[in-house]
This record gives sequence, structure tokens and C-alpha cells, in this order.
Amino acid sequence: MRVSLILKIAFFVLAAGVCAAIVYCLYLLRIPLIMSITLAFLLKPLVNFGEMHGLNRTVVIVGLFLGIGLAAALAVMVVGPLLVGETGIFMHNLPRYAALMRQTLDTAHQTLVKLFPSVNVPDLYVFFKGKFVNELIGFVKALPGVISSFAGFLPTLLIVPFIAYFLLADGHLIQKALLALVPNRYFEMFALLINKVIVALQLFIRGQMLDSLSVGTLMALGLTIVGIPYGIVIGIIAAIGNLIPYFGPLIGLTPAVLVVLLGPPASVAPSLLAIAIVFAGVQIIESTLVYPLAMGRSVNLHPLVVIIGVTAGGQIGGIIGMIVAIPLISIFKVSLETLHFYLKSYSII
Repeated sequence: MRVSLILKIAFFVLAAGVCAAIVYCLYLLRIPLIMSITLAFLLKPLVNFGEMHGLNRTVVIVGLFLGIGLAAALAVMVVGPLLVGETGIFMHNLPRYAALMRQTLDTAHQTLVKLFPSVNVPDLYVFFKGKFVNELIGFVKALPGVISSFAGFLPTLLIVPFIAYFLLADGHLIQKALLALVPNRYFEMFALLINKVIVALQLFIRGQMLDSLSVGTLMALGLTIVGIPYGIVIGIIAAIGNLIPYFGPLIGLTPAVLVVLLGPPASVAPSLLAIAIVFAGVQIIESTLVYPLAMGRSVNLHPLVVIIGVTAGGQIGGIIGMIVAIPLISIFKVSLETLHFYLKSYSII
């Protein structure tokens, strides 16, 4: 009897240790795992489509990965030189931007002194220099370490396509193995719950990626056509910012306005008008055409819930927290609805 108890304790200790080791490994690989799951969700409809038309699933997956690699290489070849060129122009114009900023701040300081002669108005240029320049210098000094860390992280990113491949090829087997651990009484409930969560995540990720890609492309093209500097960079910022609901458009608009305000005074008004036209056009196309097609069925949440969730996510996890807030809320909503339905069916509640 004592031997049996010792064996049971040893088994549970070993199982707990294995679980802790798995959780720790998942934590270390959290970024590649998130990227792999996102890639698998994006490619799954194409893989299923190819398989439904008689193609081998493995051949379809490998073909898609090769196509993505080729497209990425072409994008780097086309966009890379443009980005390098825009960066060179920015570095060349940086002294002029600094002089214009100082002139603008000095003018604002003089205006405030005239309006409020009895108030000791601080030197705005000194204030902003002390507030931001020191942080910029610190960032520049830390940049080599950041680049070195990223270079060291590149080998880890190489496992992303391999993980995504196995998720696409054997994802149904993983789901089946998880469901095998569920008692028969709750099998149907957990099967439906897992399916609803996966579908919700797939729809959200695909829709959000398509929406952000469309907004970024339209912004870059529009700003480049009307002659706003750094249109491609601003388009990339707009695409990334668009991942954040409601707050995204402001993130894409801000750098374009700042670039214009730091330019020649005579071109400020026409350039701001051009930016307003481009921004309004992109928002109209996105809200009336792209967003309904991309996100129509992915998120069924009240706008107030979205705003509160994004704000809370930003307070907890910064930009990353704002991006992941909505899918987490969607998972919680789907889980709560499914559990409530089945618990009510079983007369538990």
C-alpha cells in the first residue's frame, strides 16, 4: 500500500515537472509560436482549397512557402532600395529639420511671452531638447545592442516555417489528441468550444492582416502620388498602426502631418490638404469596402467593449497589449457563450 502511494506521488511529481518544462519551453518560444500560428491561420484556407481540388496537402504547403519566400524576396528587392533612399533623404534633411524645429519652438516661445508677460515661460527648445534628445541619444547608443540581439534571434525565427508546416499538416491530429483527454460527458462541449475558438482566431487574424495590408498600401501609394516625403515609411507605420482598432488611423496620420509641418512653410497648407484628401479616401475605401469584406464575421463586439479592451490592453502590455486585446476578448466571449449553453443544457445552472 505504501509502495503504491509512493508510486502515485512520484507519478504526479514527474507529470508536474514535465508540464512545467513544457510551459517553460513554450514561454521561451512564445514569439516564434505566435508567428507560426498566425502564418498557419493565414494559409489554412489556401491549403484546404488545394486539397479539395485533388492536390496533395504537403505539396500545397511547400508550394505556398516557396511562393511566400519568392514574394518576400521580390518585395525586399523592390521596396528595399526605396526605403534606403528615403532614409538617406531623411538623414540629409535632418539638420534642416532640427533648425526648423528650433525656429518653430522659438517663435512659439516668443508668442507665449507676449501673451502672458507675467508668466515665466520656459524655453520650449531647451525643454524639448532635454526631454527628447537625451532619450534619442540613449536609443542610438543602445541600437548596436538591439541589432545584435535581433541578429542572435534570427536563428530562432528560422523554426517558424517548420512549426507552421506541422500545424498545417497535422493540426487536426493535435486537436484530436487534446480532445482524447476530455471525459466523454464533456466531449461534445469541448469539441465545439475548440472549434469556435479556432474559427474566431482564424477569421480575426486573416481579416486584420488583409485590412492592415490594404490600408498601408493605399496610404503609401496615395502619399507618394501627391508628393509627401517618406510615403512608403508612413504607409508601413499606418499598416502596423491599423492593427490597433479605433486608434490605428491616428497612428498613421501623425507622422505624415509632422513631416509636412517640418517642411517649407509655403508648402504646409497644400500638403496638409493633400494628406487630408488621401487620408479621407483611404478611410472611405477601408470602411466601406475592405473592412466589411475582411472583418465582417470575425469580431462581433460592441464598440464600447473594443475601446475599453484596447485601452486596458495598452495599460497592461503597451502596443502588444492593444493588438492582442481584441482576440483575447473574442476568445473569452466565445468560451463563455459555449460553456453557458452546455451548462444550461445539463441543468447545472
